[in-house]
Amino acid sequence: MINHEHTGEEAVFTIADFVFESGERMRGLKVGYVTHGRLNAARDNAVLLAPGTANTRHSADGYIGTGNALDPSRHFVIAVDAIGAGTSSSPQDGLGEAFPRYSIRDMVRAEHALIESLGVRRLRAVVGASMGAFQALEWSIHFPQAAERAVLLVPAARAGNVFRAVVRAMIETIRLDPAWNGGRYGAQPLAGLRAAGRIYYPWTVADAYLESLTPQALEAELSGTVERAAAWDAWSLIRRYEASSGHDVSVPFGGNMAQALARIRAALLVMPTSSDRLLGLHAAREIAGHVERAEYAEVPSARGHLGWRAVQGAAETAFIAGRISRFLVH
Repeated sequence: MINHEHTGEEAVFTIADFVFESGERMRGLKVGYVTHGRLNAARDNAVLLAPGTANTRHSADGYIGTGNALDPSRHFVIAVDAIGAGTSSSPQDGLGEAFPRYSIRDMVRAEHALIESLGVRRLRAVVGASMGAFQALEWSIHFPQAAERAVLLVPAARAGNVFRAVVRAMIETIRLDPAWNGGRYGAQPLAGLRAAGRIYYPWTVADAYLESLTPQALEAELSGTVERAAAWDAWSLIRRYEASSGHDVSVPFGGNMAQALARIRAALLVMPTSSDRLLGLHAAREIAGHVERAEYAEVPSARGHLGWRAVQGAAETAFIAGRISRFLVH
C-alpha cells in the first residue's frame, strides 16, 4: 500500500563557496531538499534519496510512507534536488550557458556538505534510480565510510553508448529549433524541447511494452514525456543530460573500473529491471560482479528503464518496495 500521508518539510541549504570538478567556482550554491521523519538520537537513521536525470526531490515519493520502503517512522528520509534542477542551483537561475558544467561527483560532494550540515553521523543508506543510482555509487566510492548501504535501481557504473547517443540526439534536436538562437534564447525553444522528449521516450521503455499500447495510448504516454521536457529551461536540460551521459566512476582512477569499485565498503542492493535497454542489464551486472557485498535482484518488468517508478498496484513496485524494506532492516 502506497501511503502519501507524509508531505515532508522543504528546505534549501546554501554552500558559501563551491568548487566544481572542472575547477570552476560558484558562490552561494543552493541544494534543495525535503525531509520526512526525524533524525534519531544516535544520528544514524538517515536515508538519502537521490533523483534521476529528469527528476526532482519528489520523484520517488511513491516509496515514502508508513509501512512503505522508506518509512518516516523509522527513517529520516532526505530527498535531495541534485545540482541543476528543482530548488537547487541551475542554469535557469540566470547563468544559462555560463553555468558550470557539473558532474555526478559534483552532485555528491554538494550532497555530502548538506548531510554534514544536518548533523547526520552516518547514513543508513543512499537510495537512487538511474542518475540517482549513479550518485549512490559515487557516494559509496568517494565516501566509503559515510553510508552503511546503497540501493541502486536501474544503475550503471558508466553511461553506455546507447544512452550517450540518445542524449546527443536530444541536444542536437534542441539546437535545430530557430528559437535556440545559438543558446542566446529569449523564449524557450519549445519545439526543440518537445522533440527531444519524443526522441527520449521510446528508449525508456521496452519494445514489448510499446507494442502493447494502442496508438492513442502511445500518444498519451509520449505526450507526457514531451510536455515534461518542454517544462525544462533548455540550458538546464542540456547541462543535466550532459552530466548524466558523461557519468563514469572510473575516471578519477585512470579508467580502471575494478579499482574504483574496489573502494566500496557499503552493502549494495543492485536492482535493474529485466527489460531496461537505456542502460542495460550488463551495466548492473558489472557492478554486482565487482563488489563483494552486493545483492543482485532483477525487477521483472515490461516497462524498461521506467519500471522502477512507483505505480499504485504494480507488481514491480511491490517487488522493489519489498526488497528495499528487507535490505534496510537486515
